[in-house]
Formats: sequence, C-alpha cells, structure tokens
Amino acid sequence: MGDEPLRYGVVGCAGMGTTHAAAVEETADATLVACADVDEEIAREFATAHDVAWYLDPAEMAVDAELDAVSVCTPNGTHADVVTALAETGVDILCEKPLDITPERVDRMIEACEREDVTLAGIFNRRTLGGPRLAREAVADGRLGDVVLADVQVKWYRTASYYEGWHGSSDLDGGILLTQALHGIDLLQWIVGDVERIAADLETCHHDVDAPDTAVASVVFENGARGQITASTAVYPQRPITVQLHGTEGTIEWRQGDDEFESFETLDGPVDADTTAYDFELGPEIEGQVRDFVQALLEGGEPMVPPREARKALDIVFAAQESVERGEWVDLEAVRDGR
Repeated sequence: MGDEPLRYGVVGCAGMGTTHAAAVEETADATLVACADVDEEIAREFATAHDVAWYLDPAEMAVDAELDAVSVCTPNGTHADVVTALAETGVDILCEKPLDITPERVDRMIEACEREDVTLAGIFNRRTLGGPRLAREAVADGRLGDVVLADVQVKWYRTASYYEGWHGSSDLDGGILLTQALHGIDLLQWIVGDVERIAADLETCHHDVDAPDTAVASVVFENGARGQITASTAVYPQRPITVQLHGTEGTIEWRQGDDEFESFETLDGPVDADTTAYDFELGPEIEGQVRDFVQALLEGGEPMVPPREARKALDIVFAAQESVERGEWVDLEAVRDGR
C-alpha cells in the first residue's frame, strides 16, 4: 500500500462510530477521510466535526473516496449487508461486535470477504486490557493449577430511553448476549479455552422490548472446567464486567472499571501483579484495535481478532439460543458443524 497513511472511512456515524473516528485520528498510519450513514443529518454533523466527506451509501463512499479501510459501526443486524457491499469494493473492514446476529448472516459476510480477498476483523477491545491478558497468561502457564470454575458477570442497568431506538429489537439488536454480554463471553473463552457445551435460560424480565434482557447459562469447557454466564440490563445499580477464575492452585478475580481491579492469589499467597504491565502494546480499547488493524494491513499480517476469533463468542451465544429452544444442553461442536 505504499508509505502513505491508509485512507480510512467510518460507516455508522452515531455511537461507536464516533469512538472509531477518534481512534483513527490517533493512529499515525491512517487518515480519516470519509463517513457514511443512512441518516443525512447525522452524516453531515459527523463530517463537519471531523472535516471529512459524507455519504449515504457505504459502497459509494469506499469507491468515491478511494478508501483502503473502513470501520463498520452500524446496528448489529445490519452488519452482514454493509460488510458484504463493502467487500465487493475491495476495501478492508473492521466490524464492530457482533459480526451479526444470526449464523447465516455471519457466514455470508465472512464468505464475501474471503471471495473478494479482503481482510475482515472483529472488535473485542477488552482483550487489550491488562487484567484479562494477565489472567490468560496465568491460565496458560498453569499458575492456577487446573481451572475448576470460571464465571463471567455482566450486571448492567439500562433505562427505558436506551431502548427507544434499535436496541432491544429482535432483528437489529438480538438481546443481552449479543449486545451487552458478548465482551464478557469472549473474555471467558479467550482466557479459559473453548466451550464444549452449554445450557441456557433467556428471558425479558423488565424492559418492554422484543429481545431478552437477562440471561443465565452454565458452560462446560473442553479442558473440563465448569462455569456460569450471568447477564442483565435490568439490575440497579450497575456493576462492572467481572471475571472469576478458580483453580486447584489459585484464583483470579478481575473487575473492569476506572481503576482496574485484580485479585490474584495462589497456594503461596497473594500475588502482587501489575496489570498495567500486561496492557496491549498498541494502546487500550478501540484505539488499540484500530492501530492493530491498520498495522496488520500495512505489514501483511493478521489482525488480533480475525473472523475465526470473532466467531467463537458468537457460537457460544448461538448454542445458548438453541439450548433455550430445545430445553437441553447443546454441544458447541454440533453448532459449528451445522453452519
């Protein structure tokens, strides 16, 4: 691609689109030059704020602005259509989580990018944080012994106004596991390992929405560990994402917040671990992932969350949904083989 900064665009100019734009502007090897949104007023305001060209059609934007890379930050259930249209223009794509909300849509977008030989990457920005990275290393190194229990809790509070737009809809949002809890689910499987089977319960407990706002699931990991996924947007006050790992030789508890908390204790006593030493080298959160994506494109490498990684947490969710429908445990391998 030469020595010039990548020409970068953002699709979806509200919400996470502004976060991606700020990250691009902090990335030395990329220049934000265009945006697209189905709402002309929102596109114009974004364009004015960032001094870029605006469009209503993402594919037109990619071609007309001669883009190299695009962040897709539209509602969940639109991702497959947007990514497929962009892939046909040859632009490389960083897609917000989830890739989409059904296995069929996810397959379609991945296949389109493979067919057009463009790079597709997903967003799981909690992987850049020091606490989860330390926990992953500790599990891999056996510092906890054999992991026996591994839990994630996403206990959040959302007001009725949060659900006045596309959030909470079954066709654009998909519910608690796809929109709010997916980051925690990804961390759990990324740290502990692949999930073998799952039994779940999904319910709309409080909000007047089509999609579930509360979920509880039991999981069995391929390494023999057992765990729980607990998530809701109906509980007050909100708590930070919490991951708890309990092994035969130690325990780690991580809570995400303004002051990241890490409790790490082994048979030898408490471990004074500096989680900041484990922070992702390219920066935290979305900024780190955008920089990683740009670096991968320029150097011909693989981004930190390629489609196979972005799909792992989604397969857990799809299996959980199938478990609810069937009223029984569901094997992840069967879900993967069936797609």
